[in-house]
Amino acid sequence: MEQSSWDDVRLFLALVRGGSMRAAAQALEVSHSTVARRMEQLERRAGTQLVARVDGALTLSDAGQDLLAVAERMEGELQALERRSFGRDHALSGPLVLAILDALMVPPVLALLAAFRAKHPQVELELKVGMDLSDLERREADLALRFGNSPSDALVGRRIAETGRAVYGAASYVAAHWPDPVARGAGWIGFTPVGQAETWKRKTGFAALPTHYRMADMRSQVTAMKAGMGISLLPCFLCDPDPDLRRISAVDFPSYQQLWLLRHADARNNARLKALSDHLYDGFRGLEPLLRGQTQSQFDPSELSANCGG
Repeated sequence: MEQSSWDDVRLFLALVRGGSMRAAAQALEVSHSTVARRMEQLERRAGTQLVARVDGALTLSDAGQDLLAVAERMEGELQALERRSFGRDHALSGPLVLAILDALMVPPVLALLAAFRAKHPQVELELKVGMDLSDLERREADLALRFGNSPSDALVGRRIAETGRAVYGAASYVAAHWPDPVARGAGWIGFTPVGQAETWKRKTGFAALPTHYRMADMRSQVTAMKAGMGISLLPCFLCDPDPDLRRISAVDFPSYQQLWLLRHADARNNARLKALSDHLYDGFRGLEPLLRGQTQSQFDPSELSANCGG
């Protein structure tokens, strides 16, 4: 095989991971025709076909499998080199990427980030917001705020706190459907895909209620609740500050909803990463009552019935 560049290898990896030339083009921010042309050139240099589409799915030839193994090894070594170089950077200036779940984009957390930038104005902080977990191995992010039980062996983790969750509904919805939610047609705004067991309902006290809507995004669930579409099981830090929402269950602490600060071991000594990690860790300790659902009074069924006209 004639010599290929790292750009060719990146394109091949993007094609394999995306499953199509269109997906590879989007990932690399180039045109579909560019991907097609460069793949033709790569196969011409290889002297053999590398990929084919069989029954609509992208498949690799034996040569393609060999190239994939080499490409992933090259990528891993380059990423490790980048992480080590990043870890030796002692400047409190420059870019820094924080991966954060969209549910955590609430005013108290944003205030922590604003305070960090005020303290370190030379740090260019980029937030990767969403449900997808950015890959610290690939340096898609330098630091991540994630829920989970414990970090992987390759990551350095700081456990911030247990976070509580509870059942919530809009005040008007609760007033209209309680104290007999089954008879009055109350229902869930769920997050489990159709066909999967909704085991999360069992401990809520409202397992008999049907699921009326399904959506994975937590902030969309909040919007749907406030529109009177149903009740939802959500983190206390997301719902307790909202005056339009009412907590209608006790707080639950699932083990997988512990909040962690994670970074790759190779990058642990980077000065600006360490500064942000320390700042967030200290700041989140001050938010522990909010994270644990201690800023709103505990649910009292008799009070709920009285307030709802029972």
